[in-house]
Amino acid sequence: MDAIAREYVRLAVALGERDPDSLDFYSGPANWVADIRANPPSLRAIRKSAESLLSRLQALPVHSGESRVKFLTLQLRAISARAEQLTGVHRRFDDEAQILFGIRVPPERDSPEFAAIRGKLARLLPGSGSLARRYAAFERKFLISPERLPAVFERAIAGCRARTVSHLALPPGESISVEYVSNQPWDGYSTYQGHFRSLIRINSDYELTVDRALALACHEAYPGHHVYNSLQDLELVQKRGRLELTVQPVFSPQSFASEAAATVAPDVAFPEPERLSFERDALFPVAGIDPSLVEQYLRVESFVAELGMAEVPIARRYLDGELEFERAASALDDQLLMTYSEAMLKYLNEYRSYMLSYTLGKKLLLGCLEGMTGQQRWQRYRGWISAGSVWSSFCASE
Repeated sequence: MDAIAREYVRLAVALGERDPDSLDFYSGPANWVADIRANPPSLRAIRKSAESLLSRLQALPVHSGESRVKFLTLQLRAISARAEQLTGVHRRFDDEAQILFGIRVPPERDSPEFAAIRGKLARLLPGSGSLARRYAAFERKFLISPERLPAVFERAIAGCRARTVSHLALPPGESISVEYVSNQPWDGYSTYQGHFRSLIRINSDYELTVDRALALACHEAYPGHHVYNSLQDLELVQKRGRLELTVQPVFSPQSFASEAAATVAPDVAFPEPERLSFERDALFPVAGIDPSLVEQYLRVESFVAELGMAEVPIARRYLDGELEFERAASALDDQLLMTYSEAMLKYLNEYRSYMLSYTLGKKLLLGCLEGMTGQQRWQRYRGWISAGSVWSSFCASE
C-alpha cells in the first residue's frame, strides 16, 4: 500500500508540473519527487500510470486498508480524468463533476425560493435601478480601503485563530504568512508548505468588504485550510503513515472535501450572533466604517449567500456551451447580484466544475451541521479532518 501511495504522490506532482492549476500542494520530502519535477512524464504517460496503479489497487487483498484503498481509487480516477481533459477530452459539467470530484450534481429545477429571497432583498434595499445595482451600491459602503486592508485582515485572522484554539488543539509551532498579490483568478488562496506552515495570498485586485475579509481569514487560515491541512499532516501523515496525504491534486475528491470544509469554516467559527458582535466591535472600527450599520449589512449578506446555489445551473449551461459569456454574466448579475460576474466566468473557464465545492459542497456540509450547537459543530468539523478526505464519511463522523 505504501509503495502504491508513493507512486500516486509522484503522479500527482507530475501532473502539477504539466499543469500548475492541477496541484494544490506537495508537502513531502523534496527528494521523493526531484526527478519527476526535473523531467515530468507526458500527460498520456501520467494517465497510463494512473490506470496501472488502479489495477494494482484492485489486486490488493480484501483486508488491506479499506479507507486508503477507497481514497486512492477515487484520487487516481480523478488524476487520470484530469490528464485526459488536459489533452483536449472534455465532458459535460455533470459527468466531469462525477469523475473528478465523486459528486452527483442535482438536476436543475425551478427554484421559487430564490425569487422569494430576491424579494426580501428588494425590500431591504429600496430605491431605483435593478436590484443588482442597488446591492452593489449598498455593498460599497462596507468596502475596506486598500491602506486599511492589512490591519483589518490581521485582526480578522487573530479573531478566527482565537475562536479556533479555544476548541481545537493545534500542532506546536504552526504558523501562517500572508502576502498580497494581484492578477489572479481568485480573491484568496492558502498553500500548505509542510511543517504546519501555510502561505496565504490575498488578491488586492478584488475589493473586500468587512464580512468577506472575515470569511477569507477563517476559510484560508483558522479553522479552514491551514488548520485542516496541519492537523491531517500531524495525525494522518506523521502518526499513521498516510503518505498519500502529503499531496493534494486540485481536481480531486480530496480537494473538494477540503474546500467544502473551509467554506463552512466561517460558520463554525462565527455563528450568529458572535459574527455580528465581532465585526461590529473589532473589525468595523479598524476598517473605519460606521458600526451602527452592521446589523442591516449582515442581514443583507445572509440573504445574498442564500442565492449561492443559483450559480450551479448558470455554470452548468455556460460550461456546456449553452450560454455565452455575456448572457452568463448577465444571469450572474441578475440572479446572484454578483459584483464580479466577469471575473467569476474567467474563474469558471480555468477551474470549471470545481466551483461546486463552494456551492453544493457548502450546502451539503451546512446540512451536516443543522441543528447542532456551537461545540457540536466544532466536534463535527474535527471529525471531517480525521476522516482523511473521504467525503462519504463526512456527515457520519463525530
